[in-house]
Amino acid sequence: MQVVREHRDDLVQRVRVMGAVVTALLVAIATGFWFVQLVQGDYYRELAENNRLRKLPVKAPRGLIFDRKGRLLVENIPSYNLMLDRSRSADLAASLAYAASVLEKPLPELRALMERYRPIPDFKPVLLAENLTLSQVARLGVVGLEFPEFEVEVHHLRLYRHREQTAHLLGYLGEVTQGEIDASNGFYSPGDLVGKKGIEQTYDEILRGEDGERVVVVDSRGEVLEEYGRKPAEPGKNLTLALDLELQQEAARWLEGPEKVGAIVAMDPRDGEILAMV
Repeated sequence: MQVVREHRDDLVQRVRVMGAVVTALLVAIATGFWFVQLVQGDYYRELAENNRLRKLPVKAPRGLIFDRKGRLLVENIPSYNLMLDRSRSADLAASLAYAASVLEKPLPELRALMERYRPIPDFKPVLLAENLTLSQVARLGVVGLEFPEFEVEVHHLRLYRHREQTAHLLGYLGEVTQGEIDASNGFYSPGDLVGKKGIEQTYDEILRGEDGERVVVVDSRGEVLEEYGRKPAEPGKNLTLALDLELQQEAARWLEGPEKVGAIVAMDPRDGEILAMV
């Protein structure tokens, strides 16, 4: 009887230990569920939405520039740009190699561009090339199923109508540098175009407008199913200069030829407005 009692007490002790272990495990699991559902619920909810919803930028058209009589100096024309969605690429190296062959660019140049885009989330399309030819657009369209990460979008290209006579005054657009990105406190992103010289640089904030965005629903392969919401872009404001185009062109003709060296400035003495500057 003594042996049976000892075995029974030992079995009861083991059952109690096992019960305590099971209870501790259940408490740990319950605590984990509580932590995930309540403490980190917002985080995982946002993560799930990001897997279903994508925010795509809508670039704002840049403002036009006119002379004092309303004659157009700078306008926007459609341009085909190549965008890359890295999250949809099964082999990014192969994607870049194909893009290099279509664009006729050195592969190291595209790899260096990808390094600049590293801080940007993979699901956000990044600019790979601008102003594609129709032939390049066609080649990219043919391989759409093989390379779904490539998207050709219609953007705006700056056209300077009288660049020979006004380039030194109007300036030009160029891709933002890393130094400009760091100094902008998040206002600029890699791939943005900003004014580099002249009027384009001086009045960049007025001309550039405010970008919008599209929120789209995508499936597990990243294919767009429908548009969920849209924030329209706000176009940049137009700019009218004191410059007189006819007077500017006439001043430029006076200095045509390698033997003519000098500078011409025509100013309205009543208010100091610059009418021409060559």
